[in-house]
Amino acid sequence: MQNDSNVETTQAEIPAHLKCDPRIFNVSLKDDHGETCELVFKIIIKCTDEALHEHNKFWSNHQERLEDNNGDIVAVILKLIGPMVHTACHAGKDWIGVGNKYGINSIFNEEGWDPDCFEITKLYFEDYINDDAFEVSPAVLEG
Repeated sequence: MQNDSNVETTQAEIPAHLKCDPRIFNVSLKDDHGETCELVFKIIIKCTDEALHEHNKFWSNHQERLEDNNGDIVAVILKLIGPMVHTACHAGKDWIGVGNKYGINSIFNEEGWDPDCFEITKLYFEDYINDDAFEVSPAVLEG
């Protein structure tokens, strides 16, 4: 084993878009969905507002979303994330894994998202729809 006091250990550079204090938000599905499911999650936003604007601009209608939310980019992004969380929960990712490879945080590996910017730390999902929620009736082939 070599003991060399001349060896310099370098630290990784933190990207500019991550140089900010984390912000924590609770997000819940509106009450008018209470008969079908419940969804509440806590998320940490670990990036700057500038980075959030870049996330928003990835999809079309980004300016409309911003206007609909009175310029509040955090609200825009959380409202984009909400349906993704809902869909992922229905697909069986309604759990929090270590890191973002598995579980609910894997949604941030999708195109258009930076997994270093977001982390869901708490998640509650209850689906009230079961087989009895559907009606079946005969249909006639048209055409």
